[in-house]
Amino acid sequence: MPGPTSEPGSLSRGEKWTFAIILLLILAMFGADIAISFTTTKLSALFILGFWIPLLVTHEFGHALAARLLGWHVGRITLGFGRRWARLDSSTCFIEIRSFPVTGFIQCVPTHLRQPRLRDALIYFAGPGADLLVSGLVMLIVGADLFNPSTDVGMIAWQSLALAAFAQGILNLIPLPNLTSGKIIVNDGMGILRAPTLPDSHYAQLIEGFREHGREIFEGELDDDDMPAQPPPHDPNSDEWWKKDRRL
Repeated sequence: MPGPTSEPGSLSRGEKWTFAIILLLILAMFGADIAISFTTTKLSALFILGFWIPLLVTHEFGHALAARLLGWHVGRITLGFGRRWARLDSSTCFIEIRSFPVTGFIQCVPTHLRQPRLRDALIYFAGPGADLLVSGLVMLIVGADLFNPSTDVGMIAWQSLALAAFAQGILNLIPLPNLTSGKIIVNDGMGILRAPTLPDSHYAQLIEGFREHGREIFEGELDDDDMPAQPPPHDPNSDEWWKKDRRL
């Protein structure tokens, strides 16, 4: 979050089948490796792979829930990257699933200018925070045995879930830019660091962009350059118009 503005096209039926077959082949290779000289500890890699997608959902909905609780409008939740696999629409938001469910993003806009930088940073943190919460809950449920080597399949599953959740949370907190669809998108860690440096005018511009363009700003049809840098014509008062408590 925020996500890329360019909109990859939806997958055709044939492309979906191709993608599904490739995914099954990858899983089969994992399965074959596990079957050769099988030990229960080898199941950990398969468990981590299996847990990653549900944790991605938890991560992105952590962002979305925080945004809603902090009074921001959530317009888009994207799970994965690449071509679009499916899309679910509601009256206020749409959820899309893309080809490679490894990472994701949400797009949201503030509805007021009260503490926008703090709220922005908290929304960025909420995704990794949800991952670390899952990891912490597993540790609370399992206890100290979580850190002991085990050949029990159930314990290996718990350990894999805790490790996958912890890794996803920490990796997202490392401040690195992501290049998506030819655009540099800040990750959660960089977003947290960047939020305190942004002026009120940045958030006011987001509000005005949504007031003027509505859901188009979440559809990937507008670049940042198309977002209105000035207030709409009906409100051209002062050079510091953004200091007003602009609300949706």
